[in-house]
Amino acid sequence: MKNVKWKMKNFNNFKSSFTLIEAIFVIVILSFVLIGGFQILSKLYVRNFIAKKTAEFEFQSQQTLDQVAQLLYYRVPLSTIGYNPGHDFKYIGEINDNSYSVLEWIGYLNDAMVERNLSGFADLYASDKNNRILVARDFNTNFINEVLHNKYKSSKNIEDLTAVIFAGSFDRGEEGALDNYNNSFGWHGNKHNYVFTVTDTTSTGNNDCNITLDENITGKRIYEKFYLVDSAYAIALYKDIKNSWHCNDLDSNELHDNDLLLFYNYRPWLRETFCADNHGNHAGNVTLLAQNVAAFRVRKINSHLVFKITMNKQKADINITVSKQKVAF
Repeated sequence: MKNVKWKMKNFNNFKSSFTLIEAIFVIVILSFVLIGGFQILSKLYVRNFIAKKTAEFEFQSQQTLDQVAQLLYYRVPLSTIGYNPGHDFKYIGEINDNSYSVLEWIGYLNDAMVERNLSGFADLYASDKNNRILVARDFNTNFINEVLHNKYKSSKNIEDLTAVIFAGSFDRGEEGALDNYNNSFGWHGNKHNYVFTVTDTTSTGNNDCNITLDENITGKRIYEKFYLVDSAYAIALYKDIKNSWHCNDLDSNELHDNDLLLFYNYRPWLRETFCADNHGNHAGNVTLLAQNVAAFRVRKINSHLVFKITMNKQKADINITVSKQKVAF
């Protein structure tokens, strides 16, 4: 009987030892499963991050291009320049490299071109060039002033905020501007030989208006079609203009090198320049267009502007890049 009990005791010890070995095997197997599961989850996370960030970049880049294209659509074509901060600028059609990092242009007041409020056409036969009076047809001064007040949150009027640029033979602006381009539009402290400020407006009935232009118009050709320009615009990466930052709208401490910025509400013909430039009187506003922008490039093809944006994000070993381009007519 004692032998039987001893054997049963040994059997129980053997059974306990076998259970412990089983547990060790289970732990080892679970460890491999967890390691494999972690790797799978890690890959899923990376794929999800890439897919999410790529979709985000696709949306943001398209939205940015659409906004820029809409602004550029209402430009005076010949006024478009590339600017190398602190150095010089060139007409966009003469630029063949990437050294001109800032895109600038003068825009006209399309906001008022509804119904019969601003046609952009003048009656040359009725105009009095000797007295610098341009007879503008369908030029509603009250409506235009109201548009300007709302657009710029200001009480200033046509005489303070606008100027006239004649469309020329091909709706690009006066072709003579190319003969002495630096002094054509007032860019960065230069003269504005082909931008004519408005000194007075007098409504004459039938929704028409007599516009008195400055003395710059003397000896210049005038055309039936004109642009009523109200603001210049600039697009630049923060890294290219941060050394001359004088803007109050955005805190420079919160900006990054790859932030794409839009400057507006400044007038070169009044010797104004955007608030992150040292060649002129600082003026206007700035807003953030997009972040994580590795490059923004523009080139002129025929009469169109082709612009390209590249967005990039790096995180550990992950590098996500999205590039898109669009044409502004």
